[in-house]
Amino acid sequence: MPLAVCAVIVLIKNVDWPPAIFLLAAVMLGVGFGRFILFRKQSPQHSSPLIKGMSTIALWGAWLVFTWSWLASAQSSTTPQLDGQRPVVCVGDSLTAFGYPEELGKLLSIPVINQGMDGITSGDALKDLPKLIDENPQIVVIELGGHDFLKGKTRAATKANLQKIVDACEEIGGAVIIMEVPRGFIVDPFGGLERELVRDNDLELVSDGVIRNLVLWSPFAPPGSLFASDQHLSNDGLHPNSQGNQYMAESIANVFTGWYGETIRAKP
Repeated sequence: MPLAVCAVIVLIKNVDWPPAIFLLAAVMLGVGFGRFILFRKQSPQHSSPLIKGMSTIALWGAWLVFTWSWLASAQSSTTPQLDGQRPVVCVGDSLTAFGYPEELGKLLSIPVINQGMDGITSGDALKDLPKLIDENPQIVVIELGGHDFLKGKTRAATKANLQKIVDACEEIGGAVIIMEVPRGFIVDPFGGLERELVRDNDLELVSDGVIRNLVLWSPFAPPGSLFASDQHLSNDGLHPNSQGNQYMAESIANVFTGWYGETIRAKP
């Protein structure tokens, strides 16, 4: 039952479907069909403990494989070469423009440039691509796609724009970190676009939990609404306040620490 509930959540959320999810689905269907056949031949009270045990092991095994695949797909298989002279450039909408790159610059020993602009879509960012390339970034953090959905752009068009930005960054030797954008709190209308892009291009992903926490730790949603304002990450229910910017910056800095260790951190 717990696995069935998890599977229903995955279906409702409309996440990106990695190959391991088909293995999980096949095992669940196989175990369910097999137990149905056995239960028709004998009562559940007299079913074999061995069969029950093997079914449970198969289900949990498939779920663990899916979980491992889900986590692994969010991490790049390569570590970018570190160049202390080339900057990190952060591209995004208001969630970026509000200031987390400035906080990220305080955490890292390499320069960080904020190219966030309020309200931009992936198409707008693509038009500004020369400005990004001119900075010769070694790493680009992309937080885009929220306004594409809000302004009625299609998933396919958004993905195509993001792919062109990724390709342009990689052509100049720049690594890419993608921030996952939650477009719906339960159902993702863009069906796990960022995870698909990350998996297809072997990029690094910052989970949508970072942006979701801006909402949850605000005055407008629990648990944030149950706590004093000094615990909030957002004052308006979405955009980061000063603490939210620090939280976002730390979440992204953790990616750099995972790549390069503590040496990438700015010395106090």
